[in-house]
Amino acid sequence: MGKILIYDDEPAIVEKIKSTVRRIVPLKPIVFTKLASLKNYIYSEENWEDVKGLIFDLAQKKEEDAGITDFEILDDIKWCYENRRVPILIHSAYAEELEVLNQYPTVFLFKKGARSIRNLRDHLTVMENSGFLDLFCEGKFLRNELMVLEPKLRWGDELVKNSLHDHFVSNFKNKDILDQLNDFLKTENPKRNTYEKYFKPAVEYLQNIAEQT
Repeated sequence: MGKILIYDDEPAIVEKIKSTVRRIVPLKPIVFTKLASLKNYIYSEENWEDVKGLIFDLAQKKEEDAGITDFEILDDIKWCYENRRVPILIHSAYAEELEVLNQYPTVFLFKKGARSIRNLRDHLTVMENSGFLDLFCEGKFLRNELMVLEPKLRWGDELVKNSLHDHFVSNFKNKDILDQLNDFLKTENPKRNTYEKYFKPAVEYLQNIAEQT
């Protein structure tokens, strides 16, 4: 089973997100209520096996109380955007107030409200049921692809992953990915269609490089 990381320093909200997501999406929640614990987890390479998505709050209570809006977690969000091939769902009262988040195509913003948790759950459901969350994350599928690609390229796994990361990010540039995935869910083989639309071009790109070298 895949995993999803959930961080909010209010335990009641973490539990609500956890229970709402688990009812619909077949992902195991890994929950954090302290930013230090989240940092320890995300900066350890071995913890990323089968992590398919992130749900992060922005503000710690101490930051809100002090009127700070340059939130500490922003550096961690940037790092995840640059280094991990998973969608980042921001669930925060400040989600729509920070211009810096608009620089990251793989970040989705959900302003806390009556329907916000259901909305982020619905986003995850579409990406999971269409097979998109399986394509780029650390796991068996990616390892199998690397076993085929890396011997041809002789770049080393990390350079191959870097190229796949660029393709992963490019899929989100026009922000209509959810509409496309929803359309695939109406077809006979949505996961095949998702693979051919989003991952196959990345593989073919690398195969063409290998053939030219």
